[in-house]
Amino acid sequence: MFRNSVKIFCFTIFYISTSTAANPCRDYVELDDWRRSVSNGDTYQLCDTFLVPGWYRVISQAGQEMPTECIRGGFRCGTTDTVWMNGTFPDAEEVKNVTACASDYNDNCCANSYDIQVKNCSGYYVYNLVPTKSCPQAYCFGYELPCPLGETSPTNFTPGCKYDACLKINHNEINDWRRSVANNNTLPAICDSFLKTGWYRPTSKAGQYMPTECPLNAFTCGTTHPIWMNGVFPESGETNNVIACSVGYTNDCCLNQYDIQVKNCSHFLLYNLKSTKNCPEAYCFGSELPCAEGEISENGFSPGCKIDPCHAVNYKVIKGQEKRTSNYTLQPDEDPIDDSHLPTSFYRFDSQTGNDIVNEEQAMFQCGTKFPIYMIGSIPNVTDQTVSRRFCMSGYNGSCEHESQIKIQNCGNFRVYFLKPSPLKDSGYCAGTLPIQTNQDKPVVPDAKKTIDDDDLPWIVTVAVLGLVCTILTGIILVKKLLAKTRVHEELPPPSYSSVNVNKPPILHDIHASIPQK
Repeated sequence: MFRNSVKIFCFTIFYISTSTAANPCRDYVELDDWRRSVSNGDTYQLCDTFLVPGWYRVISQAGQEMPTECIRGGFRCGTTDTVWMNGTFPDAEEVKNVTACASDYNDNCCANSYDIQVKNCSGYYVYNLVPTKSCPQAYCFGYELPCPLGETSPTNFTPGCKYDACLKINHNEINDWRRSVANNNTLPAICDSFLKTGWYRPTSKAGQYMPTECPLNAFTCGTTHPIWMNGVFPESGETNNVIACSVGYTNDCCLNQYDIQVKNCSHFLLYNLKSTKNCPEAYCFGSELPCAEGEISENGFSPGCKIDPCHAVNYKVIKGQEKRTSNYTLQPDEDPIDDSHLPTSFYRFDSQTGNDIVNEEQAMFQCGTKFPIYMIGSIPNVTDQTVSRRFCMSGYNGSCEHESQIKIQNCGNFRVYFLKPSPLKDSGYCAGTLPIQTNQDKPVVPDAKKTIDDDDLPWIVTVAVLGLVCTILTGIILVKKLLAKTRVHEELPPPSYSSVNVNKPPILHDIHASIPQK
């Protein structure tokens, strides 16, 4: 009994595995390569010598059927020796054993042959292929090709390819918000007299629609003669022939007219425009304007522009005022911080003790004021945009004697608070939690902006002047000594060259004594 059960179990497993493996309509490898098309003359030289044997389904838009006629001359299907099917396709759910032949460039239609199988899976074919014997040889499938550049079809393949202006390659973009009908600034004036004829897509955030009503003022759209469209916009996928008119100085709604086209590309509009006859004349597009300075919207343009609290023009800075920290207690001899006259506005704190309003309960006389004001709640995230928080003022009757709502915006590196005058005199907002650094606490840090020359410049100049004076005086003294020596030498008599005493009269010999007596 046990042996029979084992046999039945093994047979069942074998039957299931055999049935599963024998279903090529489900177990196949997809082959998606349009280069295998018979129409492809580019000899990229595909090679199937390394193809893994098995069932393949061709899913390329070039076609799924293997050619059933000899491809003479080769050099098709992206290879040199093209492999075609010498046989016919099976009926639905049938499998056929056929021969696949490789035709070469010598018009030999079956230089190599391969035994393959084809199955009709009622909607598509699968092929049981084997590797080719030589390289380059490759199996061919289909006859179609991708549409040429600038053309399209429902499948983006032949047949039915045609020119489509909606393709990016076939049109130019006009990205100039000044063409908005709401723009009254005409300096410098836009002129389309040099515009090349062709399809254009307005991409400005001001809008893509050409106005269909005559502008009330000629000086709009960044020009003096704005051009509007006297017609209606087409439905999706359609093209309308319309008339474009330019507005004159005297509010003539059709000073000049132009035959143009408008195409609806489902997600955007295209205009087939011509150059204008006069200058300045320009086509109008859209009706929105950039947000003013200090305003923001989802795309930076109207509608929906609103005040941006994080922009520097929209907030004031409370700089310094370290005594606002929760770490400081008002001293008896000090004047308390008083925000009762603070103008209503967005404020940003810039202090060494902290730049955010304190979000912990504070007792009286903290934060350098008599009645401190603190926040209840956490600082919002950047993604929260502007949020409201509860603010409390500590007083004689408790830690939240007065309560209010204040808006906060997290600007990333700093926060801004929409503050109003505090409710009582000598009441103020707490900002920061760090202690105030005294002169003793502050480390001696050299000023990065100062240099040695800046600090020592007066001393260096003084020493240099003194050195120069000493040098000059020393030079004068040496010169004087030299001159004195020169004068002494000039006053001395010339040196004697004998022992004769010049102060004594010369000794005269008696000439008579030298004469002998007779």
